[in-house]
Amino acid sequence: MNPITLYQQRLNLQDATFSRIEHEDAMVAVVYKVTLPNNTQLILKICTRANDYFREVYFLNHFAASIPVPRIIQVVPPEEGINGAILMEHLSGSLPTTPDFTETLAHEMGATLARIHRDRQAGYGDLIQPQNLSADPRVHFTQKFEEGFEECKNHLPKALLEQCRQYYDTNLHLLEQTDGPCIVHRDFRPGNVFVHEGKLQGVIDWASTRSGFAEEDFCPIEHYEWPVHSDIKKSFLAGYATIRPVPDYSKIMPLLRLSKAFATIGYTVKIGTWDTIHARVYQFNRKFIDAFFT
Repeated sequence: MNPITLYQQRLNLQDATFSRIEHEDAMVAVVYKVTLPNNTQLILKICTRANDYFREVYFLNHFAASIPVPRIIQVVPPEEGINGAILMEHLSGSLPTTPDFTETLAHEMGATLARIHRDRQAGYGDLIQPQNLSADPRVHFTQKFEEGFEECKNHLPKALLEQCRQYYDTNLHLLEQTDGPCIVHRDFRPGNVFVHEGKLQGVIDWASTRSGFAEEDFCPIEHYEWPVHSDIKKSFLAGYATIRPVPDYSKIMPLLRLSKAFATIGYTVKIGTWDTIHARVYQFNRKFIDAFFT
């Protein structure tokens, strides 16, 4: 059976048209635009990992009344041999490109991120498994770093790996003074927001969200995943500051960027897309690591 046929049956969408949405930064989930006979458009997100499905559902419901997020229409929970899927509203607008960014939009996005971080938690970790929350922010961070490091160990030069390991060991203590625990999106960037006529319409992709420290969500803006323009950054931080103080993330940012680069390189190597569909994002992060100690 065609996988889409299964979801058509489960969601009673036999008369709908499904069009896969391709995006070069998309690495895990499979996303379709669903067009109903009356031309209403919806989004179907198929999560290839069960925990990604549970996080997405949890946080879309959690933030439904406090920040703009897509509304859940129906769900197909994961089962043996079936990936979990979420049918949600199709937000108006589009993903912003550099010309779309104004100081007003950046200000609004900064305030939205601050509202996410304002949601304080009891410990660090995966909120769909609250029994495993830890008082130590280093636990989950170390797990993710080690995962990325392991995936890279047969791909990157040994001498470079040893330098990165020494840097990590020397600077891990910086996490002891971070701003948390609080909810962090962990991929808050232009590729995960929708805008329309200069206004924020919604924040998407909550599959990696967890209880962590606020500094994590400033990594994309420092890792050049946002337009490189000082006024945009200033407006973003000013918007954030209207809700809560901006954390001083300057000392820890190199460590966060290093971990992010390892995670990205490692995953693209693991799934074999580092020199094909994910070559651009791979090359950016590879150049970052290669230049880290120069």
